[in-house]
Amino acid sequence: MKRSYLILTKIVIIFTLSLLVYFSLTDYLLNKQLFEWYSYELTVMRATTLILLNIFFFILVLIIKISHFKKLYLILIIFGITAWNVSHFDSILDLNLLSNTSDDFLEIVLFISTSIVSPGLLILIVYYIKKFTSKFEGNFIGKYHMHEGLFGLILVGLGILFFAFRTYAIQFDIFLKEFKVYLAIIMILLYFFLFFGGFFILRDFNDIIRLRFIKKIPTSQKKSNLKVSIFNSMTHDNISFFRLSKLYIFPLGAFLTGISFSMVIYSTKFIPKDVLSSKETINLGYLLGLLAGALIGYDWVRVFKRFYPNQYEEIELKIIEIQNTDK
Repeated sequence: MKRSYLILTKIVIIFTLSLLVYFSLTDYLLNKQLFEWYSYELTVMRATTLILLNIFFFILVLIIKISHFKKLYLILIIFGITAWNVSHFDSILDLNLLSNTSDDFLEIVLFISTSIVSPGLLILIVYYIKKFTSKFEGNFIGKYHMHEGLFGLILVGLGILFFAFRTYAIQFDIFLKEFKVYLAIIMILLYFFLFFGGFFILRDFNDIIRLRFIKKIPTSQKKSNLKVSIFNSMTHDNISFFRLSKLYIFPLGAFLTGISFSMVIYSTKFIPKDVLSSKETINLGYLLGLLAGALIGYDWVRVFKRFYPNQYEEIELKIIEIQNTDK
């Protein structure tokens, strides 16, 4: 009975959100014929549609199997890349092959494909947590272990370099036209560097404030060829690392991820240009992306618990075991 109730609840939630997204998209496409492209009214409608799509996919990733979401993610990303390239080359080559209906269809595909990117980052984070949280797995540089905090700082440093390069590149028209695809790749990589940099920095913040960046590993602790568990690194000294945070902030981080990514991708198509300029919107989007990753990194245990409740119970049992052993 309980299982049937949960299934029915999921169906109702998905159906309700689908209706909201449908009516929002329909309203946007109808008003697209009435307002100018960058008008305040149309931009608000566009932003509303994108926010609803982000919420829809974030809810979806929480209530369906990860394996199903991964397949959906891959399909939509492929469609999105294809739609972007078709639209880009039609504009650059001045082919004018797209009718209004085709242009609307491509825009909807882009809306959907870009909105699923942010929830997909949660899946990537959970995969990392499950596979590589073990203290001595995947982080060896010879005899040394690199803490996640240092890795996060390196990613932010790379992000700053990419930001400087992007700032220089947009001064040339060729990067805004013929080489726009390369600029898009740079912008997306920059966002990912900042987002994951923030995630690793706040996830390992205690080591950062103690200036623990690299540690020499004794030979006896070097990684073996045996399968390594997420719990192998848990000791009394780092038990706080595996506890739930007191602040329930991962949903806020997830929401900011969708908002910030949309700001970077759509700029004044997402935030009215009367409110913020294109440069201000994109830069704020990068800053919020860094903050979003940091919030999720701080609350990473709750993210893991949401996707893998059974494994989280093992963490709790391990904590109890360590506490009883130390008494």
